[in-house]
Amino acid sequence: MKQASFSVKDLVNAGLFSLLIVIVSFVSGMIGFLPITMPIVPFFGALMSGPLFMLYSTKIRRFGMVLVMGLVSALVFVATGHTILIVLGTVLAALLGEYILKRGDYRSIKHARWAYVAYSLSSCANLLPIYLTRDAYMQKVIDQGYGKEFAEQMFSVLPDWSFFPVLLLGALGAYLGCTIGIKMLKKHFSQSGMA
Repeated sequence: MKQASFSVKDLVNAGLFSLLIVIVSFVSGMIGFLPITMPIVPFFGALMSGPLFMLYSTKIRRFGMVLVMGLVSALVFVATGHTILIVLGTVLAALLGEYILKRGDYRSIKHARWAYVAYSLSSCANLLPIYLTRDAYMQKVIDQGYGKEFAEQMFSVLPDWSFFPVLLLGALGAYLGCTIGIKMLKKHFSQSGMA
């Protein structure tokens, strides 16, 4: 019988994997310090954190574990200066990921991979200000000390139409990262009863 509420172990796993995924995302996001690489930041972050999520998926047995992970991650992003949009984007993407995991009864590797692909879409919420408030966001980047040249280069590689291609590229990174994780973690999946 499934436990209705979270155990201490569930919360520890959610917190630990949240922080690991945030750290990997931040480190991966450092490639964005080169403005021309901004369009691939979601791809690279999802690619690098996909194996971690697949390991985390071996610990998930009930609804809410991805949502808790997402909320912890979103709050860390907000605390480090990202907009509140990341919270909304993360909650929506995490709920979609939860639904996908539930469809696989928390035992399907395939569903776990697609759950992370869905969850990875939340990373693009950080990019929304670039598309929704271009002038104000460009000024914010300049005011934060990156300089006008950096801001102009970044915005030149993120034209108005690029949001959905960047979103899809991030989803591809998640899919590939999870695929790498599946190959690396076969033993963990069999031990946890996932197929």
